[in-house]
Amino acid sequence: MDAMRVVKNGEQTLAIFVRKGLSVESARFVTEQQDPLQLGFFERPAGHQVRAHRHQELPAEKRMGAEFLFIESGEAKVTVFDDTWKVVAEDTVRSGDALLFLAGGHQVEMLKPTRFLEVKQGPYPGDAQAKVFRDAP
Repeated sequence: MDAMRVVKNGEQTLAIFVRKGLSVESARFVTEQQDPLQLGFFERPAGHQVRAHRHQELPAEKRMGAEFLFIESGEAKVTVFDDTWKVVAEDTVRSGDALLFLAGGHQVEMLKPTRFLEVKQGPYPGDAQAKVFRDAP
């Protein structure tokens, strides 16, 4: 099983699966600079210091919402769709795995009791404005 799986629809990245234990060697970003949410992994030795800084306000622009999940415990089946709801990929994530949804659609089915962390852009306007749900099959 690969430590990282990038799911694409043509040139568009829909999702990135990152397995526990991904090789990092200092710093490794798995996203492209233009992606709406940046995801990087870091390994730093004791004593390393991230220089004190703050983030500047950036111009707001309309963009597709991105979503990051970190699986703390459990197991889930993830289905990735293109914009027409065609299944592009299916995969199983487990404790320590992470995934990033950048475009298209997705579904997450818990196969075992699962605890996960979710990160997405805010402010969140609520499901009615932020999501388009797939019709029941």
